[in-house]
Amino acid sequence: MDTQKVKAMLLALDKGSLTAAAEELGYTQSGMTHMMNALEDDIGLKLLERSKTGVKLSAEGTELCGELRRLCELAEQIEQKVHEIKRREISTLRLGAYSSMARQWLPAILTEMRRVCPEIEVSVTMFSTVDLCYNAVREGSLDCAIASRVSRVYPGMSWIHLRNDPLVAVLPADYPFEGTVFPVENFDGQEFFMPAGGFELDIEPALASGEKKSSPIIRYTNLDDGSIASMVAHGLGVTVLSDLVMQSISDRVTALPLEPSAYRELGIIYGDNRTKDKNVSRLIDCTKKTIAKMYGEF
Repeated sequence: MDTQKVKAMLLALDKGSLTAAAEELGYTQSGMTHMMNALEDDIGLKLLERSKTGVKLSAEGTELCGELRRLCELAEQIEQKVHEIKRREISTLRLGAYSSMARQWLPAILTEMRRVCPEIEVSVTMFSTVDLCYNAVREGSLDCAIASRVSRVYPGMSWIHLRNDPLVAVLPADYPFEGTVFPVENFDGQEFFMPAGGFELDIEPALASGEKKSSPIIRYTNLDDGSIASMVAHGLGVTVLSDLVMQSISDRVTALPLEPSAYRELGIIYGDNRTKDKNVSRLIDCTKKTIAKMYGEF
């Protein structure tokens, strides 16, 4: 059944005549009449009673009118849904990122995306945990994400390396240490604030990388990076965060490179079903170019 014909019939009923409906739709009188005849032939019932004073429903049309209106409403909903799906597939990229990357990298990346491919709308979701970010990509609610590499925990995802982000010891400003690098064994026996939500996967290997085993008193937290740094600034303990994170933290703390050096790998993750996604490919290209420029490597 042609819903356009049904819509034209309903408009004629609302207007009170075929002539008024034909004028609004841009049809001729004869074209409108032919359309109504064709609709009745399709259904096999006489739907309208026409006279010089206008048009009204027949008895059969009255019985069907409610269902015909619902049919038109459903058709409009389907058309809208199809439009949304096509628009998402063609022009919308759903991107995830940690808060540190959202602050330090995303403005420049999105500026480049807008310059190179303005037809792509980037929807950004910021995540406070690795788990939520990776799960969103794996389950398909995100197309891709800029994240740290934890493939040993989340296998089966594609990975594009962007940059190694050095890990640093974060100490109170008055911490009694005069060196330029901080040996990880110096954490031994100290109150240590450990970020949770998957970020500990980047830090725990660094604590075990020294010549001597480091055994700090680890306090796992659900605090954001700024709150952890504030705890350190108040002399409540120490921690390890990344250089990128520390660029936006102004608390009274000292940040020193670790000895031996350690880092987290930052890059773009996406599901295998996005391997040929043109929007993801263009984001990868723009991001790699932008990061290279930011660090003087382009």
